[in-house]
Amino acid sequence: EFSPKLRPQHVSEEQRHRMMEEKSVFTPGDIMDFLPPVVLAELKNKAGGASANLSSTLSTMAGFVYPPVVEEVEEAQGHPAGGKFEIAIRQLLTYLKGRIFHQMIRDHFGDVGARICSILEARGHLEGDAVAENAMVPAKDAREMLHQLYKANYISMFYLQQTKQHNPANAMFLWCVEKKKLQHTVSKNISRALVNLRLRRQHEVEQGKDWIERAKLAGDTDENESEMDKINYNKFCQGLERIDNG
Repeated sequence: EFSPKLRPQHVSEEQRHRMMEEKSVFTPGDIMDFLPPVVLAELKNKAGGASANLSSTLSTMAGFVYPPVVEEVEEAQGHPAGGKFEIAIRQLLTYLKGRIFHQMIRDHFGDVGARICSILEARGHLEGDAVAENAMVPAKDAREMLHQLYKANYISMFYLQQTKQHNPANAMFLWCVEKKKLQHTVSKNISRALVNLRLRRQHEVEQGKDWIERAKLAGDTDENESEMDKINYNKFCQGLERIDNG
């Protein structure tokens, strides 16, 4: 009762790291009560029982590489509790962030643009012809898409001169994806889109302030004077809802 407790300022970095690991590590028995009844019943009906089958399933999931889902902290085979596992949160978040970036590029530049960005991110610095070959598109289309992506700051270009004299004909243009630059571009585009949505909503509210005043006074007077007014008011509300959902 009177034993000294470790205060946050007295906890070393190693101890803090160990405490965080202990919180995130779990055994099959720790999550058994949180499984859906259908899943739990299916595990119980299999040979070996629920605990053994859940441990086997987690071990199988630990073998997934792309993306990694679960890490096997202590091997399940021969473990009294069926092994210890940990959710690969950092790897999953990195994977999901990459998929979001891919989808955003696909929405703006189509399948070819998203494919080219994925290739450059995986393969590194490539020339235009190599990009076209890997993306399986004509060289002309690949060059046009590369310049569009470069102009939008999604990819970077390195200019390498093979001789001492400046001659573009002998130069090499290497394309690549810089992750920090890509993240900055995506964040800036998202921020710009949010600002535009807020400005559009502000404009719509200003234009429809008469409808809003009518709605506030609906208890004293008729909210709308005619059926056409009701239709217009509903359209106004739906427009604001679409902006908010956007």
